[in-house]
Order: sequence, then C-alpha cells, then structure tokens
Amino acid sequence: MKTEIENVTDVKKVIRFEVPWEDIDKRIKDAVRVISRTARVPGFRPGKAPESMIRSRYAQHIKDEVIQHVVPEAYKEALAENDLDVISEPEIQDVLFTEGSPFSFKVSVETKPKIDPKDYRGLTLKTLPVEVKDEEVESLLKTYQQRAAELIPLENTAAVKGHFVSTTVKATIEQHDGKKQKVFDDRTLVEIGSEENHAAFNENFEGKKAGDVVEFDADYPADYPEKAIAGKKIHYRAQIESVNERRLPAIDDEFAKDLGDFANLDDLRAKIQKDLEQLKTNQQRGNLQDQALGQIIEKNPFEVPESLVKRETASLMQNYAYNLHQKGVNLESPELKWDELRSRFEKQADQNVRGSLLMETIARLEKIEVSDDDLEKRIQQIAEQERRAPEAVKAEILKEEDRMERLKHRILISKTADFILDQANLEYIVKESEKKS
Repeated sequence: MKTEIENVTDVKKVIRFEVPWEDIDKRIKDAVRVISRTARVPGFRPGKAPESMIRSRYAQHIKDEVIQHVVPEAYKEALAENDLDVISEPEIQDVLFTEGSPFSFKVSVETKPKIDPKDYRGLTLKTLPVEVKDEEVESLLKTYQQRAAELIPLENTAAVKGHFVSTTVKATIEQHDGKKQKVFDDRTLVEIGSEENHAAFNENFEGKKAGDVVEFDADYPADYPEKAIAGKKIHYRAQIESVNERRLPAIDDEFAKDLGDFANLDDLRAKIQKDLEQLKTNQQRGNLQDQALGQIIEKNPFEVPESLVKRETASLMQNYAYNLHQKGVNLESPELKWDELRSRFEKQADQNVRGSLLMETIARLEKIEVSDDDLEKRIQQIAEQERRAPEAVKAEILKEEDRMERLKHRILISKTADFILDQANLEYIVKESEKKS
C-alpha cells in the first residue's frame, strides 16, 4: 500500500492511499467465498455457483464489503506509521474502484497543531492585594442577621413600607390570539417598598390586609434582565394571606452560638474574616490565571483546528441555551439573535481551544501529571460541595465513559496554571487613595 500525506496547512492534512489490485483481489475472493455459502443462484445448489457468476451477480455488494474493510484498515495503518494525532472525523473522498487497477481514495483530517510554547515562565502579572475590611465583615454579619429574622404575623393590620406580605400570586400574559399564558402561580413573600420589586407591587400591596385580593398590570421594559417577561405586560392577581413584621435578632454572643460552633461573637467574626480572605484569594488567583493565559496566547500564535472550535462553540451555545431555558426564556424568541450569539461564542471558543492546547503542551514539557492522590482530593472537594459521600461521587463519575477523563483534564489544566503562577512575578496595584496618603 502506498500513502502520501499532503500538508494543506499546519493542521489540515490530506492522506492519499493506493492499494495494489492484487491485495484487493484477495479481499474479493474472501468475500466471494463467504457469499457463495448462502447465495441462491438459479441452477446451482448453495456453495456450488462459479466464482465468476457470484462476482457478477453480487458485484456491488462485494465492492461495498471490500471498501468497508479496506478503508478503515488502511487509514488506521497510516495514522500509526506517520504518528498523526487526528482530532476530527475522517472525510473520505475520491474513491476509485476499478477492476484490475489499484484501489485509491483520499482522506481529509485535522490534526493537533505542533506547538512549541515560549515565554510562559516569569510572566509579569498585576493584581490588587487581598484585603478584607471590617465593614465587609460587618456587612456579612448583617446578612446572617437578616436570614435569621423572624416574621411575626400582624392581626388586622394594613401593609406599609417595611412589612412582608405573604401572598399567592397568579401571573399571566395575554397572547396575540387572546389566550392567556400562565407565567407564575405560587406562594411568595413580598417586602413592601423594596427597590427590587416592580413599582406596581409596592403601589398595589401597600394598605392591603390579610384576606384582600388585588389585581393589577405591570409593564416590563425591553431590557429587563428576565428575558421571559422583558417588553411584556403581565397581569397579576394576588390573594393576601398575611401581613408580617420582620424582627431581627441582636448581633451578640448568643446569636453567634445559634449560627454554629462558635464560642462568642468574636469567634464568628474571625471565621467570617478567614472565609472572606479565602474567597478573595480564590478570586485573585482566578483573575491571575486568566491574565497569564491571555499573555501566553498572545506570545504563542498558531493555527487552531476548525473542528475543535466548532465543537467548543456548540458546547458554549448549548450551555447558554440551557441556562436561558431554566429561566423560562422562549428559545425561539426573535429577540434572541442566535447568529450574533454564535459569532460571539466562536471568538470565545477560539480562545478556549488555544488556551487548552497550550496548557496541555506546557504540562507535557514540564512533566506535570495527574496522580491518584490528585483525583481523590478533587473528588473529596466535589463531595463536600454537593454534601455527598465521596464514594458515591466517585461511583457516579466512573459510570460515564468520558467523565473521569474530563475530570483528569481539568485537574491537569489547574495544576499547570498553578505552575505558571508560581513562576510569575506579581506586581501589586496601589490604589490612588493609598498613593495620596
């Protein structure tokens, strides 16, 4: 068999194959023997028909059988001999099968680019120092206080600003055909006067008592964040169940003890301080990783395989559509400009693929690997986040064919990013207010 590889680009290859007719003829004879055992040819018992007659009568079937076996075998052999790292499905073209002549065809594929990453050590990265202010700790304390608040029902009391109204709300949108589409039907809690409410809620709920029924319309602007109701007029019908006053607990030692295993309020404040520092450190590291990867991509241009970009684009769009669907957005709405979104996601996909390929190559050069201990630690983290047993998480991951490999890949990229950051030079940004002081 002859093979010839044409490098169309750094990542696009065309492999031309030529298989001698003698090899093909052997395959044809094998196929004829198999077919003749069961073939029904008038005038002959099964297995007794002449080879020439079988070849003639079942010519197309024999040809298909030979091609279906020869092409994948030849393709597999060519990949092994030429050490091609193919990442796309092979596209078979120009198949030429003529009696007595070499069997020829060509296969178009995409391969991983050959990357020689440079300048990924010693990057200069800028960041703000991690700092947690006392007011941030106090703000989170007040958030905990709000969550621990009690709602006290008020008898025969009209709702005013600051009260919480427990109500059953039904919301509908009138369609073009006059039919009403239900968009909400459930119990909810409304804080009277809250800026998060549509103004119509504050206007129509204020002054109402338990047992009252109120109906009103609310117009939502076209740029409203909730796409399902953006630019729509919603009709609401609300049955007031109770008017409540929120009573906040005092922020003291007892409050701290009620929240968990804390000796006193200072103990709780120290834990909040530590948690906020960890959160900001993680955010800082994430920002530094993005900054480092951006620099590495800029310093190392290369051709990206179209198939990988298409695959990543499809994944990004699928995730985006799923999130919209979860929010109740009609995915067929004309307001969703899918062509524009695809263009945006293609750019992001290109960067994602570039980053992934570069990080994989750097990991190989630096001999960064994923150990069993790395896997166990990550599974433990997932289990803690999901509040499940590590054994159950691991069993679930092993059930899916590629999930463990995807997890290993994420860990590998994370370890490589840590390696790059450890090699980087950090410059801490000084705020203008600090410069003046």
